[in-house]
Amino acid sequence: MKHTSDSPSMDRRHFVKVSALAGGGLLIGTHVLFGELAAAESLAPAPADFAPNAFVSISSSGAVSIIAPNSEMGQGVKTSLPMIVAEELDVAWEQVTVTQGDLNPAYGRQTSVGSQSTPANFLPLRRAGATARALLLQAAAQTWGVPVSDCTTETGSVIHRASNRRATYGELAATAASLTLPVNVPLKDPKDFRLLGTRVPGVDNPKIVTGVPLFGIDVQLPGMLYATYTKCPVFGGKVVSANLDVVKARPGVRDAFVLDGVEGLPSGVAIVADSTWNAFSATDKLQVQWNEGAAVTQNSVEMAKHAEQLASATPAPALPSGAKAVQAVYHYPFLAHATLEPQNCTAVFKNGVMEMWAPSQIPAVGQGLVSRGLGIAPKDIVVHITRLGGGFGRRGSNEFSIEVGAIAKRLEGTPVKLMWTREHDFAHDNYRSNGWHYFTAGLDGAGKIVALHDAFVKMQSGPGDMSANGFPFNAIPGSQVSSSKLPGGIPTGFWRAPGDNGNVWATQCFVDELAHAAGRDPLSFTLDLLGRTSYQPGFDAQRMTSVLKLATDRAGWGRQCPRGEGQGFAITRTMGAYVAVVADVVVSQAGELAIKKITAAVDAGTIINLSAAEAQVQGAILDGISAAWFQKITIERGAAAQTNFDEYPMLRMNDSPRLMEVHFVKSNLPPTGLGEPALPAAAPAVCNAVFAATGKRIRTLPIISESLKWS
Repeated sequence: MKHTSDSPSMDRRHFVKVSALAGGGLLIGTHVLFGELAAAESLAPAPADFAPNAFVSISSSGAVSIIAPNSEMGQGVKTSLPMIVAEELDVAWEQVTVTQGDLNPAYGRQTSVGSQSTPANFLPLRRAGATARALLLQAAAQTWGVPVSDCTTETGSVIHRASNRRATYGELAATAASLTLPVNVPLKDPKDFRLLGTRVPGVDNPKIVTGVPLFGIDVQLPGMLYATYTKCPVFGGKVVSANLDVVKARPGVRDAFVLDGVEGLPSGVAIVADSTWNAFSATDKLQVQWNEGAAVTQNSVEMAKHAEQLASATPAPALPSGAKAVQAVYHYPFLAHATLEPQNCTAVFKNGVMEMWAPSQIPAVGQGLVSRGLGIAPKDIVVHITRLGGGFGRRGSNEFSIEVGAIAKRLEGTPVKLMWTREHDFAHDNYRSNGWHYFTAGLDGAGKIVALHDAFVKMQSGPGDMSANGFPFNAIPGSQVSSSKLPGGIPTGFWRAPGDNGNVWATQCFVDELAHAAGRDPLSFTLDLLGRTSYQPGFDAQRMTSVLKLATDRAGWGRQCPRGEGQGFAITRTMGAYVAVVADVVVSQAGELAIKKITAAVDAGTIINLSAAEAQVQGAILDGISAAWFQKITIERGAAAQTNFDEYPMLRMNDSPRLMEVHFVKSNLPPTGLGEPALPAAAPAVCNAVFAATGKRIRTLPIISESLKWS
């Protein structure tokens, strides 16, 4: 598999196009707008490849080049999106060169968020590949004077079996580029897929394991300086004064200055040095007097008290006569993203143009921040997209772009790499919101839920919201979710599987709690609820039932376990995918938790790359377990109390599940995302298994804060 780092671009606005490449090649591109394709238009010969969401060019040598426009952060889109084109094009994967695209309006919506890169691009990319293949078939038929219907393709060649003739795509490229673009080209029947659903290594894998520069943190430019930007530990605070003269006297420091009054840029102190080490060392000596602002009154203890008051203001309706009441409060904390690669960005401002190298999930957001804050037209802000060392939603907000942009503009002509220290990264995250669920349910004499109310309190609006239409609320007539919001001041944002990452834990644990209160097996209890689920757009109870049965069957659900061992499961529909996770755990009498096995069943539609799909499910489950078991951010005096990994531990190898099985439901439905869907069910599956093993119900995360001792 070949890979190049060049990112050519052209300014094109139409959806499907064909043109001749310099040297007699074929150029096909797609542009996605609201998921539809517009009319085609021929273009003048072009020396460079281009495609908004996917693009294929074929040279006269037969080499195929496909641009990957979306940011790659380990979710595999730099490989899977080109695979879709290659499948319909019917080209050998070994012939393909994948190139990371830079930010370009002509590429369409270049965002890697919400697990939508693959679902949004699947059909347009198939059409792009199929259109190119159709042109090559026409070119061969015209060359040989035979009907197109008598020709077929096979791994980069067109074949006319009746005359035993074969022509490579490279040989046909120039002729194909001169043809009229076909419309409504047929797509492959999924049963004929040769590439999709197979295991394909990531295109960057060899470079990653050999340390070839790929990430934002790796960027090196001639004459580059290194910068840090220090903000008030209390969110929203401003600089009053700083010991700039002392800092400037430090070894290797080139400058130190305050930035304030720039739109989109919090007040802070920039330090510029000749190395990262000297910049960090000088930052350690920085002393700032801060105006801490109103957020200094915020703390986690008071938030909990306020949440209880808000929940009390939205009490559950009276239960039906004779119903047994079951009540519980579930709480999850703020979480940091804790990406392995700290936030960073490199920029140089020269001749009125800001050129940036950004590890961003939404590079256009960073471009917009720089444009508004520094008064530079978007056309004069060039953004190169680097590989991301983890994202999980964190790298969508792009604060690093405006920070380095402001520093680079001040040091006009000098490249500057901004590096956040690990402490700054933890202290100035856009955290996963905390949340409280005050559940009240009623069970009738047969052990069925007849009433369900959730007084839900959170700080964040948007991705943390719940809906009464979600499971299990859609199975209980008259169920209600009453949402309340805590006062703001603490920055919150999208964290892997937004909303579901905490809410599914609470609701799935409470469903398990209700099953036990009813004296019923949780599996039969949940299957009964799924059978009662009313219709709602986007929720298919049968698909959910299928993954639940598959996971529990493969996990051997229902077997007798000795005390201290237990099984638990949870289900979720997240980002369009249906997931069931079963956890097998062991808890010693001293309260030491070990996860023996995780079994997951996933219905994510068509699987593009089986290796990447398995990795995403496994990684999401591990991430969900890590957060639920060990992690929390607490707020003290308006600031995060945890500022490094010693206070915010990650899942280690010795705590990871001993065995993980992932089973995919074979499907010809369009693909869903896979970077996030498996995460929400992991934590409740483990917590429910802990209850089965010990009788201890975990209603507050992280698990490590709870005693699991039993006798």
